[in-house]
Amino acid sequence: MNPRTNELLASLPTEEFALFFPRLELAQLRRGEVLFERGDVPRYVYFPIGALISIICILEDGVSLESNMVGQASLVGLANYGVPSFYKAQVRKSGFAYRLDLVYYRQILAKCPAYLQALNRAQLAAFRYISITGACGRTHRVEQQLARWMLVNLDRTTELLVHVTHAELSSLLGFRREVITTVLGKMAESGAINTKRGAIEIKQRNVLEKLACDCYWQISGQARPVFTGLIKPTQ
Repeated sequence: MNPRTNELLASLPTEEFALFFPRLELAQLRRGEVLFERGDVPRYVYFPIGALISIICILEDGVSLESNMVGQASLVGLANYGVPSFYKAQVRKSGFAYRLDLVYYRQILAKCPAYLQALNRAQLAAFRYISITGACGRTHRVEQQLARWMLVNLDRTTELLVHVTHAELSSLLGFRREVITTVLGKMAESGAINTKRGAIEIKQRNVLEKLACDCYWQISGQARPVFTGLIKPTQ
């Protein structure tokens, strides 16, 4: 599998990629697998090439929320430089990633100015995602947040089947499971999705795009289209 499927690695000039390539290890990641817990000192950084990783913030009272989703446009571990992690990294979608020993990674950074520029762009994108979704979670309706979450998931996996349970969505987004179930049921009635056991099948992306708040378009860096015939809120 080509490491340059990952956009960060794809951006590297030949001489910089030559520093990464001999030490990259292909890893098959399974849904639900924890790459590292909050408080762990990670041993590797991960460059996904198919897997999708949830970055999960866990508070002292046990409440957990997803703060980012990392796919092949970025890496997991960009905030960890040999110190305990302040978040948990868990595989959201099974797939592959290339991993690189963190000690070696830190050693070659100074020799890779093009990579550092690409990393800076990835960090800015992550900050934008975290900032926007934080505000979204305080101000927008449940169905808008669910639509935004599913659209981002689609963009980062290119698959129409999202493997997630109602309980997981409740934990990731911070709503009661009963609320999630009710809203998903109404989305299914609209024809946007089809709910299955442990998964959501996206049937009409355009309906989700109409339902999502402007936050999705800000995250994706696109102007929100002008929609007609907007579907009614589910709440």
